[in-house]
Amino acid sequence: METFDYILHILNDYVILQILGLAFTIQIVYILLFFVKAKTYPKAKTKHKFGIVIPARNEKDVIAQTVKCILKSDYPRDMFDIFVVADNCTDDTAELARKAGAIVYERFDPDPKHHKAGYALKYLFEKIMEEHPGYEAFIKFDADNLMEPDYISRMNDAFDAGVKCARGYSNSKNIDQNIVTGISGIWYIRDCRFSSHFRSAIGQGTMLGGAGMMFAAEIIEKHGWDCLTSSDDTEFTMRRLNEDKIKTMYVKDAVVYEDQPSTLKDTFIRYRRMAGALHSLFYTQGIKSFLLFFVRWKWTYLDMFLTLLFIPVCVLCVIWLPVYYVYYLIYHSMISDFENVFKCLKLIGIMLSCAFVLAFILQAFLAVGLEHKRIKAPVRKLIPTILLFPAFMIIYALAITLGVFSKPKWKQVKRNITAMDIEQDDPPDGGADDARIGAEAAATQSADVGGGTETEAVGAETTE
Repeated sequence: METFDYILHILNDYVILQILGLAFTIQIVYILLFFVKAKTYPKAKTKHKFGIVIPARNEKDVIAQTVKCILKSDYPRDMFDIFVVADNCTDDTAELARKAGAIVYERFDPDPKHHKAGYALKYLFEKIMEEHPGYEAFIKFDADNLMEPDYISRMNDAFDAGVKCARGYSNSKNIDQNIVTGISGIWYIRDCRFSSHFRSAIGQGTMLGGAGMMFAAEIIEKHGWDCLTSSDDTEFTMRRLNEDKIKTMYVKDAVVYEDQPSTLKDTFIRYRRMAGALHSLFYTQGIKSFLLFFVRWKWTYLDMFLTLLFIPVCVLCVIWLPVYYVYYLIYHSMISDFENVFKCLKLIGIMLSCAFVLAFILQAFLAVGLEHKRIKAPVRKLIPTILLFPAFMIIYALAITLGVFSKPKWKQVKRNITAMDIEQDDPPDGGADDARIGAEAAATQSADVGGGTETEAVGAETTE
């Protein structure tokens, strides 16, 4: 038994804890370098032609607002078109998208394994390249996204400067709806403000988020849409980096707004859906990126590997750490080794209070403080959310672990109708004041309003 205990001790202290330390250390470095300014792109000399693509399944509650928001862009109207693929819809998503001003293709595929955004996008790009050639770049939005009017212009600046693939600043439509939406919203804001800012400053790549991802049309011309797992954004990042040496750059002034899940159940579903695809990508594209680092000697390759490393890290945190330390406490109590029992309890306390609770609360405070001008909510209203921010990692880790060891089925997740959505509609006869009042009322009641559903099918490999 002593030999077994010694082997577990060596494995935990010199393997598991080292992996955890490696994964978290780089994130701490990014936070400590919060003062570094992200790269900005000069005003473009040329207006390039963009195709805006939106995969949607049963998104009748939000699709029209998204299309109308894009049409309000300050970019020349003749230099972009909006394409919506209504994928296996059983509602009037397609009709509403057409009425709002989009070019719509409807896709029906009875195979449940193909009910993923990747297959919908593959179909859509085949149609675009065949029937609407001539675009220089594409921007992919989700059906619930809204954006700032200058979003396309900002992406055009980056594209004109030579960027082939880019992401914007991920903000939230409903960050102050409740604590659940606040925690999720702050998570994405802190990722932009710390990790993406620093990566941009040193000219390194970052990881794509599905909302507002921009990429050159030449990529589609070469590969088509070759990312068919539901984790299409992460897969696209890794494939372009590993296969084409294309880094995903960060455009800090291109702001896109996402609808955050408003219940713990929906949040859990969202991150559980991430697990399968990201887990597979770690062992395929992630390991490949790690090996390519020693061939190409570019930090982005190692950085993307470490980003995907968080998936097995979550599993270790949920399974290995509790099991090992419970075993350790029981075994050493049974042999009356109370000195090591107390040392172990002290270590657990330090890990939970300093490395987990304190670190997460401080970074949430820092992220909100630095980005308060962009956050569409009073900072004082987010204080309870900041204090409960460590709960995000618990939910995230549990959901990821469960998703890794299961095959999630398709789930409906409530969409939230917010004031920002309503503001996309034309004001009624009462004028702008009536529209404003209606928007404010909707924002007040948004916690009780059932929106549409998240539309990406949930398979063994999925993410948002």
